[in-house]
Order: sequence, then structure tokens, then C-alpha cells
Amino acid sequence: MHATGELGVTQANHYDAIVVGGGASGVVAAARMAAAGRRVLLLEAGTRFGGCIQSWRPSTDFWLELGAHTAYNSYGPLLRALTDSGGADALLRREKLGYRFLHTDGGLQSPLARLGWIEAAVSMPFGLRRPKAGRDVADWFGRLLGPGNYRRLLAPAFAAVLSQPADRFPAEWLFRRKPRVKSAPRKFTYPGGLQALLERIVRGAGFEARLDTAVTAIERRSGGFHVRADGQTWTCAQLLLALPVDAAARLLRASWPELASRLEQFVMVEIPAVGVVVQAKRTSLPPVAGLIGADDLFWSVVTRDPVPHPDLRGFTFHFRPDAGDAAACRARIAAVLGVAEADFLHVHATINRLPALDTRHPPLAAEISAMLDGQPLALVGNYLNGLSIGDCAERAEREVQRLLAL
Repeated sequence: MHATGELGVTQANHYDAIVVGGGASGVVAAARMAAAGRRVLLLEAGTRFGGCIQSWRPSTDFWLELGAHTAYNSYGPLLRALTDSGGADALLRREKLGYRFLHTDGGLQSPLARLGWIEAAVSMPFGLRRPKAGRDVADWFGRLLGPGNYRRLLAPAFAAVLSQPADRFPAEWLFRRKPRVKSAPRKFTYPGGLQALLERIVRGAGFEARLDTAVTAIERRSGGFHVRADGQTWTCAQLLLALPVDAAARLLRASWPELASRLEQFVMVEIPAVGVVVQAKRTSLPPVAGLIGADDLFWSVVTRDPVPHPDLRGFTFHFRPDAGDAAACRARIAAVLGVAEADFLHVHATINRLPALDTRHPPLAAEISAMLDGQPLALVGNYLNGLSIGDCAERAEREVQRLLAL
């Protein structure tokens, strides 16, 4: 029998570390902590692991990314976690396909066709010398290539990357350089999609994980934390919150109000996404990695084309908040693909929630990190150093190293 302590918590319910949230940040954090020999429990409120990575699987041999869609060999912490799980040999190389701008009349345009070369040549020597810290994307990149190039090319391209207006996004958090793992493909995915990659880590990285377990309260106690969910209580010496920033703020409000007040300064936005699968022969759209909608109902269209299927093609439309109702979105999808709505074999709609970041947030993130210094609590996620999978994994590994050193 297990000894029972305060609130009926047994030694079996005690962990070295508990990770709350099963997206990329939480899975990588749990895996790296487990690799260090710690007993780890991962709790996820939803029915799947992945968070902003959502690989829709409408048939047994086809998947389509509805959220984050591309991983790079600069995502070292993600690849290390996958290697620890024994799943690194299954990486799939993404074929090299480019993005195109889509005119409202259906015509496609290369991004380079929008670049004013003379303006870029005049602006770049001066723009390269300017530091990025404290500047937003519109300011820094507008000075780098010139305001005309920014307006025609970069503003809609960056909005497509972020699925939201990019002008105020912190320049220092966009496309940060990271060391590359040269043994991995430069761009890759996984059989079953990137969600399957995270599921492989969960299966093989040596930590316990539970789905459908929504944490309702955390309490700071002597020696660590009490974590409550679904009528159960677990204890841990160290706690990692890998949640959307507003959810982390709610959980911390009672026991760590000063920290929660900082997190409440981040704003979340909702981006409607619709995935559609059609027979490849039904659409004449040439193979592309994606489309940029400069003045359209959507920010971007991300395709399955870099991982080709012999019979099917898939497209995820990331719509603007004011795109209209479901009927308007489906009609626009059909027009872009040049098909009838009756040609849609599978359709799936979802909502992606992301933080709307601006130049206020890097110093705020630094303040949050300073508050956590020396504490057995870690915050990881897509609001602390950038939105990409690699940014999330990097923060997760760094915070695990900090906790292991306490």
C-alpha cells in the first residue's frame, strides 16, 4: 500500500515534475525532464496531444495540418526529444515548393515579382545596421527593404506566417536564427503529421501522460505544488505550465497574483481555419506550399503538396476574423480551387488561438523570466520568445535546464 498524506495524496501521486498542457512546449518539456531521470506527469485537458499542432486525418493514408504545419532542422530541442523517444528515423522530408500571392481574380504571382529591387538596394545597407530590439516588424523590415516593398510584399507575407496582422509583431522574435541539426531534413514532417510526431514522443520518452484531464487549481505548498483535476490531487516538487497564456493566468491568479497580472497583459486572438480535401484531378491549381491572400478573406492557404499523395490534395484556409459565415468561406474555397463545393471530399473547421504579440511583450517576457528565477515553477509556450514550434521547444528545453539546476 502507498502511504497517504495531506488531502489523501499518496506517494504514487507524487512526481518530481508535473507538466500542464500537451502541446509542443509541454511535450518537449516533459521529454527533456524525463531524459534527466525525473519522474514526470503530463496532464492535457483535451482529447489529443498537439495544442496548436493539429493534424487532421480524414482517411487512413491522408492527413492535413490545420495549425502549425512545418518543422525545420533548426528545431534542435524538438529533434532531441524525438530522438530520446526512438522515433527520429521516421522523419519525412517536405518537397521544396514555394508560396505564391493569390490575386482576387485567381491569378498567381511570385513573391519576387512584388519586390522593387531599386528600393531594396537603396534601403538595405542602412536597414541592416539597425538593431531589432524594441522595434516592430513594420518599422524594422520597412527600413530594411523600403516602405513600398514592405507594403506590397512583406506585410501580407508576414501576416500569412502569423495568421494575424504582423505590423506590430516584435522584429526580434521573427525568424530568430537557431543552430541546425544537419542529420535531419531542412524541412520535415512525420507520418500522420506533426501531431503524430508529438504522439510518438509521448509514447516513447518515458513519462506518464493523461488526456481529458483538465487542471482546475494549483496551490503552492511547502516543498512544491498541489495540482487538482477531475477530483484528483497530485503533488510535485516542480511545476511547468505549458498552457495558452490566458489559461496560465487563470490558474496562477490565486497563488501567484503578481505573476498572473503580467500574463493578463497578453491578448489572445482566434483564427478560423477550414481544411478541405479534394481529388487531385479536380483542381488545376499548380502544386504550391501555400498561397498568400494579400487582400482576400484569408491570411493564407497551406497545402499538403510538399508531402504529395497520388490521388488527393489538401488545403487549409486560415481566414480573417471578418471573413464571413461558413457559407462565405466555403464559397471562397471553391472559387480559389476552381471546383464546386460538391467536389469537397472532406471538410473540417477549427479555431486556432494565438497570442497577438507586439513590442511590449519581449520586455514583459524578460520580467516574467526574472520573476521565475530560482523558483520551482516554469512557464513555457508561444508567448515568451516567439510563435514558432522551434521557439516553443527552445523555451521548453531552456526552462527544464533551469529547473534541473535548482
